Amino acid sequence: MEGQLQHIIEIAIMATFDVYSKDIDKKIQEAINLGAKIGAEVGAQAGAAAAIKAAEREKKKIRAAQYDKRFHNTKLLLKHYRSLNEHYHNAVFDMKTAESASEDFSDIMQIMNKSMDEALYIESIKQSCTRTKIIMTHVNKMLDIYKIMCERSHRPDDKRRWRVLEALYIADEGTPAVEIAANEHIDKRTVYKDIDVCIVDLTTLLFGIGGIENN
Repeated sequence: MEGQLQHIIEIAIMATFDVYSKDIDKKIQEAINLGAKIGAEVGAQAGAAAAIKAAEREKKKIRAAQYDKRFHNTKLLLKHYRSLNEHYHNAVFDMKTAESASEDFSDIMQIMNKSMDEALYIESIKQSCTRTKIIMTHVNKMLDIYKIMCERSHRPDDKRRWRVLEALYIADEGTPAVEIAANEHIDKRTVYKDIDVCIVDLTTLLFGIGGIENN
């Protein structure tokens, strides 16, 4: 069972990472090749090396910007989880439309990034039954995996973090942070620190290894 779980997690992570990394890495490599070519043409090896370093710096900036967006997206999906999940379960969904849909979770999130307004972001998801199903199916699968990871962890903090996350965002009825803190015998600030850790972990699961490549 442990091996099967690990396999599921690896597939979930690597499949999404592959989607996000292809275009960016290709562009970065093209920039490096161009810089090296220019440097070689003018007979300046130092110039070519500088071009490569500059390209690598840009790559880090891109990765950091990507991570910020993904972290923000994960936070929004959790904040509005109950509303989105209810809409998903009540939406009239055409299976033929689903089978012909060309978008996946990564595609939709990239499109949604164009909207900076939180309310518009959520409504844009709800407007399409197909998108809602794709997003919430992926989110729910990753939450199931994360729950198993936390509950099977030997660290009490991991087990607590799942309880905090579930109580605040996932359960049918939300529990106020103050009440969660009292139930868990922790400070209210620890509740939000736990949520931040969960968001980091879930960003990795939802968006793949590329979600944490911000260093």
